[in-house]
Amino acid sequence: MGNGRDRFSAFSKIRVRLVLGFLAAFLGMALFGAFSYRFFTRMEDKLHFLSRADHLLNTVLEVRRYEKNYFLYQHQEDYQQALAYLDQVDEILAADGPRLSGSEGPPLSRDLLRQAGAYRQALAGVRELRLPSGPMANLENSQEVQALRAAGKGLIALCEEVASRERERIGGLLRDYRPFLIVFLMGLGLMVAGMVYLLLVRMVKPLQTIEEATRQVAHGDFRPIPWGPAHDEIGTLVQAFNRMVVELQENRAQMIQSEKLTSLGTLTSGVAHELNNPLNNISTSCQIMLEEMGQSSSDYHRELLTAIDQQVAKARDIVRSLLEFARQRDFVTRPEDLRAVVEDALKLIKGELAPRVQVGVEVPEGLTLMMDKAHMVQALLNLIQNGIQAMAGQGRLTIRAAANQEAREVVLQVEDSGPGIAPEVLPRIFDPFFTTKEVGQGTGLGLSITYGIVERHQGRVAVESKPGAGARFCVHLPLPAREV
Repeated sequence: MGNGRDRFSAFSKIRVRLVLGFLAAFLGMALFGAFSYRFFTRMEDKLHFLSRADHLLNTVLEVRRYEKNYFLYQHQEDYQQALAYLDQVDEILAADGPRLSGSEGPPLSRDLLRQAGAYRQALAGVRELRLPSGPMANLENSQEVQALRAAGKGLIALCEEVASRERERIGGLLRDYRPFLIVFLMGLGLMVAGMVYLLLVRMVKPLQTIEEATRQVAHGDFRPIPWGPAHDEIGTLVQAFNRMVVELQENRAQMIQSEKLTSLGTLTSGVAHELNNPLNNISTSCQIMLEEMGQSSSDYHRELLTAIDQQVAKARDIVRSLLEFARQRDFVTRPEDLRAVVEDALKLIKGELAPRVQVGVEVPEGLTLMMDKAHMVQALLNLIQNGIQAMAGQGRLTIRAAANQEAREVVLQVEDSGPGIAPEVLPRIFDPFFTTKEVGQGTGLGLSITYGIVERHQGRVAVESKPGAGARFCVHLPLPAREV
């Protein structure tokens, strides 16, 4: 089945169709040329023997002319000249007689030879007659002269029949060639029409569609071109164009996301600093009050102050996350082993792992990338912690990495066996402050921080998930130049 599709796909290529079209045209021209060459060779042969037939007829007429001169003037030179031309007739019949007779074959050739012999014998019989001093008017009614005249007329009639048949054969050849020429011209016209259709409908029109779609993309309209399952070069070009449109949409979304993070970082930095001082004051006041309260104080009041201090601590954690999100720390990249970075991140999160959570690491050693280790460890911590929390204390977390030399990148995957992410949530997964956790269990900044860190490494992060099938975060990081 696959081989059939491959053959169909190969045949549907425009270049294959063009090659086959030109090959068919070449073969058609070659066949037409071969047939025409054979036809004209036969025509040349027929014309040659027509000229020989005419030459034979003219030679016989010369014999008759000298025969008449001999009867009129009784010159021996005329008789000898008639015999010389008669010898030429014999030579022509001996050389070309069978071919001159054509489809009639040997019978007509033998008739010519027999008639020429009879004429020669009759001419010799007339010469043996006793000739008068004047014209042989008295011999006109003699048996010998009548035989000579009859033999001459028969020889001329046979020669005229040979020439007439050669002309008929030439006319037959021309009639046979005419329909073949018409069929060839019609086939050539159909082939030219097919080539024009292929060039205009299958190439020029789709290229105009692509050109118009390109103009729309330049004006911000990222609509793909509707196209069927074509397997030719135009279909491949359209598919590549549609993939480019999708990637442009994704890049535009990433750029908007980056701009949102930058703007939000500037806002949260100021808000966090403004909130930090009041929170510190509240926390200090609570602690002082707890220390100065005597034993006579009610437990209820102590519980209230303790609750206030705990909530202030949570607020400080949120402020700390905001500051981490907005902080512009020094970002310095240097060659780092990716497996070592993953192991450092796992060491920091080891205390939060539940007993029934298994962690598998499939990162090859010696995979060196240009990274800021502290930032990348923070990004991995956020992804690992997100997966652990999704599995609710039971499941498997897998961290794997592989280099893609063709794409010049390393793909780092963090995959969990949790319940997955709902489709309506996926587009907002990297938005700041967006979380599906309950109130008080997350700030919604972890994945946004990871997004920003990966982007600063000239990479990109994406998520793949289906409800009930876990989630996979894919971090694409560029390979250093020496690895390419």
